[in-house]
Amino acid sequence: MKSQWLRWAAMLCMGTLCLTGSALAQAPAVTSPEALRAERRVRLVKLWGEVRFFHPQAFSRPAEWDAAFMAALPRVEAARDAEAYAAAVQGMLAVLGDTATRVERTGTPASTGPAPTLRALKSWEKDVLVLDLRNLLGPQGHASWEELSKTLDADAAKARAVVLDLRMRGLQRYGLSWLVPQLLPHFIEGELRVPGLREVLHSGLKPQDGQPSYLYSTELTHPSDDLVTGTPGKKPALLVLLVDGESAIDASILALRASGKGLVVAEGPLDEGSTNMQDPTELGEGYRALVSLNETVLALEADVKRPARARLDGPDEGMRQALSLATRPPRRGAGTLAALRPTAVWRPEPRYEDALYPSREMRLLAGAKLWTVVRFFFAYPHLMDRPWEDRLPELLEKLDAAKDARAYVLALAEAGTWLQDGHVTLRGHPELQRFFGTTAPVWVTDIDGKAVVLQVILPEAAPGLAAGDIIETVDGEPIEARARRIAPYMAGATPGYLRDVTLRRTLSGEEGSTVTLGVRGARGPREVKVTRTPWWNRPPSPEAPYRVLEGNIGFVDLGRLEAEQVPKMFEALKDTRGIVFDLRNYPRGSMWALGPYFDVKGGRPYAQYERPLVGGQHTGHLMLTDSVSTARAVPKYRGRTVTLIDSRTISQAEHTGLMLEAAADTVFLGSPTAGSNGDVTQAVLPGGITFFLTGTDVRHGDGRQLQRKGLEPHVKLRPTVAGLQAGRDELLERAVQILREEPANKAASRKE
Repeated sequence: MKSQWLRWAAMLCMGTLCLTGSALAQAPAVTSPEALRAERRVRLVKLWGEVRFFHPQAFSRPAEWDAAFMAALPRVEAARDAEAYAAAVQGMLAVLGDTATRVERTGTPASTGPAPTLRALKSWEKDVLVLDLRNLLGPQGHASWEELSKTLDADAAKARAVVLDLRMRGLQRYGLSWLVPQLLPHFIEGELRVPGLREVLHSGLKPQDGQPSYLYSTELTHPSDDLVTGTPGKKPALLVLLVDGESAIDASILALRASGKGLVVAEGPLDEGSTNMQDPTELGEGYRALVSLNETVLALEADVKRPARARLDGPDEGMRQALSLATRPPRRGAGTLAALRPTAVWRPEPRYEDALYPSREMRLLAGAKLWTVVRFFFAYPHLMDRPWEDRLPELLEKLDAAKDARAYVLALAEAGTWLQDGHVTLRGHPELQRFFGTTAPVWVTDIDGKAVVLQVILPEAAPGLAAGDIIETVDGEPIEARARRIAPYMAGATPGYLRDVTLRRTLSGEEGSTVTLGVRGARGPREVKVTRTPWWNRPPSPEAPYRVLEGNIGFVDLGRLEAEQVPKMFEALKDTRGIVFDLRNYPRGSMWALGPYFDVKGGRPYAQYERPLVGGQHTGHLMLTDSVSTARAVPKYRGRTVTLIDSRTISQAEHTGLMLEAAADTVFLGSPTAGSNGDVTQAVLPGGITFFLTGTDVRHGDGRQLQRKGLEPHVKLRPTVAGLQAGRDELLERAVQILREEPANKAASRKE
């Protein structure tokens, strides 16, 4: 059996057992009541979030845990002294029903009160062997144990039953945790299976709205059972274990009881902290909170429950009861199943859809939820301009000050921009839709400080609008004035992408409505009316997404290429001099089909991943690498490739670029991409809001940073207003030129 004594020894080191980044440093002294309330509020949020994702039961009770925060918050803020503050926090933790997750004074002594009167280490009550194991405390404990263990097998053969005294009140709390696993083999016959401690493990953030995810999960995990193997010889029929609230109760004791070979007599209430790991979180003002990180599979229960002794030097009724059980044990049916702790069930986060303008407590709960989810599950906290830790007070203040529903959602939207991630989006609240609206089917980009139409996605919704038109006004208002009003609530990872999506959002409004644009183009100044129409579900074009250009150059529109079209595409382009891939769009999942046709280098890695692992004692990251599949035997394309990129290249488009970079040594031409890649997950916030964010860190195959940089062009080129107005695709023209300029002998060598 794996010894757990190190685990208990660690718990005796006051405050040294903690997860990376989870224990909070003491804050500097605060001087005003307002500052003290703000500091307490911040600490409450951090503790609430740690329990939410580390406690092995909290994920099954999200609504109750929300309610506990909202009930505790006003009490914490109104507390007149440190004791009242600690009591308010304890009230929140009490909802869990876990005695190990609690508030205690910092520096709480290992045990309190006078020391008890001990029996001899070994004594006999007729044929009952009594071991007062508390005699093994202190520097001579291990030497005394070595001496005692020499006679245990012989003593076990003579004993009808054994009483083990493990009560630690008045002594060194949890001080004998190392002993029981070493002692039991002398007193049991055969093998005793001991279930390990189970803990919650979040592999990324499982979507909190209950949507399925093939990547992100939450589960209760525990190691395989350990075995305690008895030594040869005759064994006693029963062990009686005498414990109290300060005893270290090894999982083997619970297994012994569940097998019917042991009875537990408890003095006073048992503490779940006697069986599990706890993480200390500083609350300030002389207090800290302990948070359970795991739990036993077998329930912590006693066969006989006695009140705690009033005096430790008086009559020992606990020992009398233990000896009585040892000589006349009660009849009972043994069975492990009856002693199993119920398994927690994952439940979606409550949406509070009717709370469009939540109460103050619920608004601050929304801040706690958003901040905590980012703290533990956002893929790129190390790339933020400001540490996320510093953002919490500001977020809570903005939500506290929100005077109406719009101010509430905009405070959350602004917090989303702090992630500097192009995947961040908030949806579901009517005020979000009113503010951000439906975008017009037009892509706008910044060229030399002007808002220029780069692409008209649905020409039928924008008659008279053309690429190259400079937008000057939107419904009569200067476009830059609208951009300044919207910019504080727009999220993006790179300056180019952020500027472009902000300009696009200036055209938004109610779906189906018309926006009037004042534009200046090849036909001079004019007004154009554009219908705000969703465009992402438009029917596919009947034209093939690939063709052969003049000069035997292939062209592939990755925004229209379906995976099932890839074999026909390569058949049509197999003899071309090179291929231009247009990645100024969002692909349709074709990259995994494309890869094998370029794999001439044996599956070179094209992406590295890090996914947050949160929970229990093993918080960290799951590291993965992705390579082009070599399973399919397909003809290899050995011509050169050029890939066109710009700010429209985001997420799966950037991932496709990573594959082309590694497998095809493609030349990137254009401008940096959006710099936002990684599978998205979603949190749920009050008011029916879904908060989307990136949950997986994705890098180049060699480990280089992608997020906030994007795919960087080997050949930098931006379209010009004149070129757009003339109907030219200057990037495509340059790509064709690059492929045509390649010497014929170099092209031939690539096919060898």
